[in-house]
Amino acid sequence: MARKIEAIVISAVGTVIPCLFAGAIVGLFFISSFWYWMLGIAFLAFFYVCLDRVPVRLFAGTTKGLSVWQLLKYGYTSTDKRPVYCGCCLNDEWRLIRYRRYYRHR
Repeated sequence: MARKIEAIVISAVGTVIPCLFAGAIVGLFFISSFWYWMLGIAFLAFFYVCLDRVPVRLFAGTTKGLSVWQLLKYGYTSTDKRPVYCGCCLNDEWRLIRYRRYYRHR
């Protein structure tokens, strides 16, 4: 149980801190409106990071017992657990497949 709590904390901190850091770097160029830029860029980065499933990979890497450097590489650069389009969704074939499935096309 302690290992899972540690993994949750590491995945939360490992997701939020880099987003805030990215926002702070952009905010340094606009000192008069630093906090607006920082929070805006941090929110956009956080949204992208969550959609890319970085917290999930950080959690899985922590439970596997990876070192810090391996964990960062696995969390941010691995294609494991990354969302992708399936082959049936390309070129509008999904409508045809759904039609066949639900209406028993003959």
